[in-house]
Amino acid sequence: MKHIEINIWKACNHKCIFCMSWITRNKVLWFESLTTIKNEINKVSLLWYNSIWFLWWEPTIHPNFLDIVLYAKSKNFINIEVISNWTKFDEYDFLEKSIKNWLTRFSISVHSIYEKEESILVWWIDWIVKQKIKSIQNLLEFYNKWILKKEISVNIVISKVNYKSIKKTILFLCKLWIKSFRLNFIQLEWYSTENYEKLAFKYEDFRIELLNILSLSKKYLDLRINFEAIPWCFSWLNYIDYLKFSEQKIDREKDKISRDDVNLISRDIINQLDRRKELKVYIRKCDKCFLKWECEWIWKRYVDYFKIK
Repeated sequence: MKHIEINIWKACNHKCIFCMSWITRNKVLWFESLTTIKNEINKVSLLWYNSIWFLWWEPTIHPNFLDIVLYAKSKNFINIEVISNWTKFDEYDFLEKSIKNWLTRFSISVHSIYEKEESILVWWIDWIVKQKIKSIQNLLEFYNKWILKKEISVNIVISKVNYKSIKKTILFLCKLWIKSFRLNFIQLEWYSTENYEKLAFKYEDFRIELLNILSLSKKYLDLRINFEAIPWCFSWLNYIDYLKFSEQKIDREKDKISRDDVNLISRDIINQLDRRKELKVYIRKCDKCFLKWECEWIWKRYVDYFKIK
């Protein structure tokens, strides 16, 4: 499939303490117009894209979300995916309408199954875990009826708050038939830096946890786990395993087609390669590494905060 990612909003119903955006942290609501979004969908459909992801920041609260999904289907997109924080899908009617409008795949954020940890990360929303589990149960009902067929994927942000409980979170969700997980090592930039002391921790502190988590995918063959934002030298994995488990695979930019390849001039487009140059840096030992110009590098803030050389 040829994938494209499109943002349809700058708004969220949460204030996650790791969020880098001033807009979402202050709950400013700004939605891209339906006309602009339809024009962009038209443009990429003419370029033979057939898989579309709606993401950033919380797409499901866009007032025209259901119309946008249905319009993508009318333009012959085979895979229509949303990356969401779950909180609209505990409403069964909304979920049912989304699926009837041809939303085919769900990637969802769950950072911990422990209420206290999840509440801290999403800025003290009561009963947030129960709400997300209710959303999962609603989704599974459609899977059990064979209405949905593409796997549910769970996104977990790795931070000092939850890193010790991630393995238990994965095992718990596995019992609910969630088999795909993406772990994102926390990116601390802009407004999220207000919470550095609560969130920042060293790669070294995650070493044992990471190895234990990845061992699950070897124990359970139907379980898929990937991670991103952990450079090879700080993963303590052999090269083959790093390629297997890292979401930021070597040469991944050559294989993945994203909206960076499309000139959507109607609004700002984030070029991931430019962002990497802006926010990341290599360190002294990178000079001796054969992956220096292909690796993911390290967050500049991380290097400064922990005084890495």
